[in-house]
Amino acid sequence: MNIFYYDVAVSLPLRQCFTYSSELKIKKGTRVSIPFGNRLLVGVINKNIQKPQLLGKIGAIKEIISIMDAYPLFEKSIFNSILWASDYYHHPIGEVFNTFIPTQLRKINNNKIEPIEKISEYSINEEDKKFNLTKDQNKAVKELSKAKGFLPSLLYGVTGSGKTEVYLRLAEDCIRKNKAVLILVPEINLTPQLLSRFEDRFDGEIGLYHSRQTPSKRLKIWLKAKFGNIKIIIGTRSAVLMPLKDIGLIIIDEEHDQSFRQSEGFKFSARDLGIKRSQLQDIPIVLGSATPSLQSLKLVGEKKFKKVDILSRVDGRKPPKLIALDINNSPLIGGLAMETISVMQNVINKGEQVLVFINRRGFAPLYQCGSCGWVAECKSCDTNLVFHQSRNRLICHRCESAYAVNKCCPVCNEDEFHFHGAGTERVEEVLESSFPKTSIIRVDHDSTKKVGAMEAIVKKIHSSEAAILVGTQMLAKGHDFPKVTLSVILNADNGLISPEINALEKISQLLIQVSGRAGRNNNLAKVIIQTRYPDDINLNKIKTGNYMNFAKQCLDNNMKMNLPPYSTLCLLRSSSPTQKSNLDFLEKAVLTLSNRRGINIIGPLPSLISKSKGNYRHHIYIQSSKKTFLNKVLKFLTVEFDKWPESKKVKWAFDIDPIDIN
Repeated sequence: MNIFYYDVAVSLPLRQCFTYSSELKIKKGTRVSIPFGNRLLVGVINKNIQKPQLLGKIGAIKEIISIMDAYPLFEKSIFNSILWASDYYHHPIGEVFNTFIPTQLRKINNNKIEPIEKISEYSINEEDKKFNLTKDQNKAVKELSKAKGFLPSLLYGVTGSGKTEVYLRLAEDCIRKNKAVLILVPEINLTPQLLSRFEDRFDGEIGLYHSRQTPSKRLKIWLKAKFGNIKIIIGTRSAVLMPLKDIGLIIIDEEHDQSFRQSEGFKFSARDLGIKRSQLQDIPIVLGSATPSLQSLKLVGEKKFKKVDILSRVDGRKPPKLIALDINNSPLIGGLAMETISVMQNVINKGEQVLVFINRRGFAPLYQCGSCGWVAECKSCDTNLVFHQSRNRLICHRCESAYAVNKCCPVCNEDEFHFHGAGTERVEEVLESSFPKTSIIRVDHDSTKKVGAMEAIVKKIHSSEAAILVGTQMLAKGHDFPKVTLSVILNADNGLISPEINALEKISQLLIQVSGRAGRNNNLAKVIIQTRYPDDINLNKIKTGNYMNFAKQCLDNNMKMNLPPYSTLCLLRSSSPTQKSNLDFLEKAVLTLSNRRGINIIGPLPSLISKSKGNYRHHIYIQSSKKTFLNKVLKFLTVEFDKWPESKKVKWAFDIDPIDIN
């Protein structure tokens, strides 16, 4: 009787696979049930082993209890994408597998990987495309349709240039060839608008995949994709390795957006993983943006990406004018200057809409005793509590802990409290007072929590005449609001004076994206940027509206300073209940690497949020000019950490290509 041995990946924070035996041949990527300690777990077959090291030791190798499915989770190219991701991001392989497996397949239950009978037939609704493409759109469709095999293309289209229509035409080409297409967007709240566009164009099921869906719905879509029942999937970052049968194209919209980056647990970039997947599957990938990432622009310059431009808006109108409003001598009401309110009134009088952007939710970010100066702080995090008027609670935006509002100060026992700063709720209150007859629509994390809430809000915006939209970044991304002729930006200064080395890239992208929501049907549209730094050299370059010129300046500066994307960076993050444990661990890591050439190390340093969920957080920077060399260094460190008693007292993780570089 033959005995086969397998490396099995288990979803635990352990950087290794475990050897199990079976009398049956099992394909890589197949789910199996295994004994692990006194538990029964789901494992994934990682590889076949010819000569297991533990062979001969009694009871050392346990048997696989059962094969859970007749089909493996992923075919070869996606399986290899997962192996690549585990290696590149230095994360436990079992947790990487788990990230891309539907929730209902992660535990032992009655759910199986098996075909669903009904197959969706697709046809193209020609009535939906009874309009002419612009010259630039037509050129972009022709250029991108020529792509064969692995060819990353950057679709640079100014806001309002009609990139979505280009995506639709490319998807049509795939459907005619009986190929599937995957479209990724950075935010769940962008899916309703895009889904509606695709449903108007295609007769046939459009799959939607994101974390707000029920587990059963996600599993059903995943199975339909795997067995070829549906050929069009729209999703967020968790859909990047969706096992679409006969996939012919991947589209990543708003490719610059930081929401494609997962910052908790398995820290990965869906954008970069999508590129790797397209390489392994030898299919084209299109990265679309009005404000491309510096990384993409560098790769265009190196001829590794193809660049296709759409330089004019669909309606032929000019982008809105950006105006820096000096508020140094202006009294503010809930963050709004009187001059801003006056301009807004003129717009409302014309029956048009205004968008007010403030990247803070809640009512006030600071709740303070008026007598002794005590400030409400989270007990678990190093951060102030934010007052939320709608819930009458003080909430931590780091761990989401909620506290009752104090009736008296815990220090001096006085009952006089002051609100400082402004969030979306406070701006909403001021606007309701200033514009009592106008519809005020708030769009933030709190107002869009419920299922269907975003769809209802977007419908209300489109059906309203004069209205004021107040929101955070989710309002600034990718939405088409044709009646908005004025955008107001309230807290741009945070980005201009931020200590992060990538702050200018972020703030330029944000300002251009917010400005792009205005004036899609109006030549007189404008954007007001309230600022205390009206003469800031970077602000004055950004407000020209020429993102590419400013991005080139950022690239030139980063090249001179050897910063990403001209070098590769990793943060070694450490968290523990005591600062000493972090520092002991990180200082030993610095000492271990001190004699290595080819890397720069900074730290240990406290993180910008130095305490979160009861743990202190510190990190060190490890920087190198080559990714391959940095990868070797991190593999060496991983082996070393297993030997250190200091590593047992902390939770540590590598953060590769981090977005928060403070």
